[in-house]
Amino acid sequence: MEVVKGQKNARDAAIYLADLGVQEVIITLDSQGSLIYTAGTFYKIPAFKPMAIVDATGYGDTYMAGYLWRRVQGKQVQEASEFGAALATIKVSFSGPFSGSPTLIAPLVEHGVLS
Repeated sequence: MEVVKGQKNARDAAIYLADLGVQEVIITLDSQGSLIYTAGTFYKIPAFKPMAIVDATGYGDTYMAGYLWRRVQGKQVQEASEFGAALATIKVSFSGPFSGSPTLIAPLVEHGVLS
């Protein structure tokens, strides 16, 4: 967002990208979670606290894969983003790509500790 918008304010950057025609703007903010802007509404998604940080490579890609998978299934923004955040949280606890099952996600979303 700093490269595209030239500033650090995530909300301003999201509005700027939406004004360019992006329908769902998703900005990941590391341990601060993520911000999603769509249809004039902001969604602030908290990050889950990982058990350990072993390999953060691909964290954002894993988040996006989980988010998009749930959106394609017809889930709303909040649920899809929480799923993506949980998936990415589990991924950073292990080296390499995510190799777990989606069934690992539900307990984290329902009972996980939010950062």
